[in-house]
Amino acid sequence: MKARLIVAAIGVPLLLAVLCFAPPWAVTLLFSAVTALGSWELYHIFHIEKRLGALVLTMACSVGVQFMVYFRGYGETVYLFLPFTLLLFACWVAYYEREEPFGLEGLAASLFSGAFVALGLGAMTSLRCMERGNLLVLAPLVVTMLGDSGAYFAGRGLGKRKMSPRTSPNKTVAGLVGGLLASALGMVIYGLVLRAFGLSGSLWKLAVVGLVAGVAEQLGDLSFSLIKRHAGAKDYGNLLPGHGGAYDRFDSASFAAPTVLVLLKLLEVF
Repeated sequence: MKARLIVAAIGVPLLLAVLCFAPPWAVTLLFSAVTALGSWELYHIFHIEKRLGALVLTMACSVGVQFMVYFRGYGETVYLFLPFTLLLFACWVAYYEREEPFGLEGLAASLFSGAFVALGLGAMTSLRCMERGNLLVLAPLVVTMLGDSGAYFAGRGLGKRKMSPRTSPNKTVAGLVGGLLASALGMVIYGLVLRAFGLSGSLWKLAVVGLVAGVAEQLGDLSFSLIKRHAGAKDYGNLLPGHGGAYDRFDSASFAAPTVLVLLKLLEVF
């Protein structure tokens, strides 16, 4: 517990400093490191990290997504996925021919890490590159952090009925509801704070963003938990003592961030 608190006390301010005060390229580098490390973690828990060709390809694509978002915009990242997929399938066939284990699990892990999660966290870079992005980039963190806190306290105080006992035994229906309400309320408070900085947005639309992104955040947490259970791992890594690896810290954000990005634009919140 002590190590967990120390890491949080140091890590959270550093993260906020990079997101809010560093230039957008620094955010790009941050999530390039997160996605590359996360790709290695996923390969490691499935014991396929020795498949270096596919691993390097997956890490390169995950990093390439971040830079494509920074230089060309979020929608342009689609051009990376065709060559990545073709080369990945070529690796899959080559490993099979050499009787080296990779299998469907390795293929799925590569696509999940190199494309889906990379694109999800690429939304953080996209938010940071927007006008007033140093403020907007915090929206996914508001959803995830307050959602997690709301779920924890509601689950402890009111939780009796398990939501998904096989995937995540500690999650309850009350925790789910509490987390969603906390995400929605957190976004409303976030909107009020933004007004103090001259950025005015619709509060009811922000509540909708928080609610929908809260659903995505909960689904992200469950999905990453399911992957760990399937692989028989407790954590993705030990990069951060008491907190696990890169994917343990940014699992929910990879689902919440693109949801927030899409909804902010679709609903024209600001």
